Amino acid sequence: MLTINAPVFDIEGYEIIEHPDKDGLSGFERRNSRIATLDGSAAFNDFGYSDSDRTLNIEWRPTSQDQVDNIARMVKAYSRLIISCREGCFIGAPGPFTPSDGNVQLRILVERRLDL
Repeated sequence: MLTINAPVFDIEGYEIIEHPDKDGLSGFERRNSRIATLDGSAAFNDFGYSDSDRTLNIEWRPTSQDQVDNIARMVKAYSRLIISCREGCFIGAPGPFTPSDGNVQLRILVERRLDL
């Protein structure tokens, strides 16, 4: 289960997604890079992990057209949305919103984690 919420009070500013695709929610990476050295080896820079590097790719089959319309309204109205799921509670910027073929996709660029 996953919820999408408006960042401020909005009487209709929430939706519950019962069965989102879990693959788009669990991925993350560390802030690191690899640089080739002249001796044929490599040097690594590792700057750790930050939730703000995450991208949540939310995909689901909507329960109704009203659900799709409400989420589209929130994506247009708010520069940030709050996403709560098993992985945590995040605030982030909505990216592409794509309703197609009976599924809906929404990308959230995470700004920060709220539940820690």
